[in-house]
Amino acid sequence: MGIHHAGMLRGDRKLTEQMFAEGAIRVLCCTATLAWGVNLPVHSVIIKGTEVYNPEKGGIVDLSILDVQQIFGRAGRPQFDSSGEATLITTQDALTRYLDKLVRAVPIESNFIKQLADHLNAEVVGGTVSTITEAAAWLKYTYLYVRMLRNPLAYGINADQFADDPQLSIRCLELVRDAAKFLDYNRMIRYGEDSGNLSVTTRGRVAAHFYINAESVAVFNEMLDRHVAPTDSFLARVVCSADEFKNMKMRQEEFSELESLAKSTCPLEMKKPHADGDNNSLVNDETDKCFVLLQAYISRHRIKSFTLITDMNYLASNAARVARSIFEMCIREGQASEALKLLRIAKSVDNQIWWFQTPLRHFEGELKNEVFLALENQKGGYDSFQSTLSLLDMTPNEVGQLCRWYKGGAKIQKLVKMIPRIEVNCQVQPVTSSVFRFHIELHPSFEWSPRWHGGAQSFWLWVEDGDHNKV
Repeated sequence: MGIHHAGMLRGDRKLTEQMFAEGAIRVLCCTATLAWGVNLPVHSVIIKGTEVYNPEKGGIVDLSILDVQQIFGRAGRPQFDSSGEATLITTQDALTRYLDKLVRAVPIESNFIKQLADHLNAEVVGGTVSTITEAAAWLKYTYLYVRMLRNPLAYGINADQFADDPQLSIRCLELVRDAAKFLDYNRMIRYGEDSGNLSVTTRGRVAAHFYINAESVAVFNEMLDRHVAPTDSFLARVVCSADEFKNMKMRQEEFSELESLAKSTCPLEMKKPHADGDNNSLVNDETDKCFVLLQAYISRHRIKSFTLITDMNYLASNAARVARSIFEMCIREGQASEALKLLRIAKSVDNQIWWFQTPLRHFEGELKNEVFLALENQKGGYDSFQSTLSLLDMTPNEVGQLCRWYKGGAKIQKLVKMIPRIEVNCQVQPVTSSVFRFHIELHPSFEWSPRWHGGAQSFWLWVEDGDHNKV
């Protein structure tokens, strides 16, 4: 008997699949993912329970009929077996629904209208659509158009409208116009209503590259336009306010643990700007919950509640992408301060290390925890990066004494030398009153280790106007 799920190491999953395929394992307990991605034919399939937790919807949902059919399809494959058995174990109220869907096939309707703005933006960015007319023609190649012709009432098209416009050309133009106006309002494309031309903007290109919803960009625009000098805490809240996390629900049983996390593991300020002073609770809505879970993830805090663990995993897999997208928008629009802070947030999520912690935490398996605490508890204007590099100016004995690891001074200095850093030499020459020529030399000043640095290290280099906060 074996197990198979997405949380296993890749090597263990491959070994389990190979042993089951060769008969060494006769019974395999697995998640629905196996039925979709791996071709492992069997004689009997049992689905034990059809209720699954969906983090995107924030609750328990029924297993999709497509998942059920796909899992049943593993049993009795013609080229491997002459017969097969499939068993579905579910609740009495769900049984009728599954039997009805299995016996009577129901046409699958399209939800494309809900995401039309995002897909239209991607087509404009890709260069395949440049006018409203081309957008309407593109829409006619989608499954949405096929279903609108077959079942127009399901898409808000009455009998008179369908009789006047049997090919739905007018309806397609209306849909793409509404999507284009929405994108134009949120500065993702430029739409000329007179000419019908569509052109890409920086925000639209970044949103398409990072798969960011148009609703998220609308939220980013509204929040960033309100604050001239946003703090790290506010920018982290902007990330947590993305439409990607709107389905993360608040549950009554999670309040106590979320409040405890907010007080013990959140270094960023929890109080909202313009928050009600009479409300003593730190976690009041879904954005607060995301904000707490994001900080708990970076701080590597262990969470007890299963639903919170699932929500945090979903948040962790998307937060860095969202933060990088806002960073790209800020850097391309020349917002230096916001770009620097968002880059720090994205790197913190990627590495689960705060920017104000010592970079030696990247070598956590090599050093004792007392070393990190000793370096981070220094008083008086602590700069994590420079304070860590200053260890190279000491003797190994002094480093060991400072870090409370008397025999490890030499090893600590060896690891400090591997911290990626660049020496920058810059010469500026004015060409005109508004044009400068920069001659920049970059020199790596660290020891390369394939184990810690991989194949390449990336750096950002930008020239900043400190007086006007512009790149």
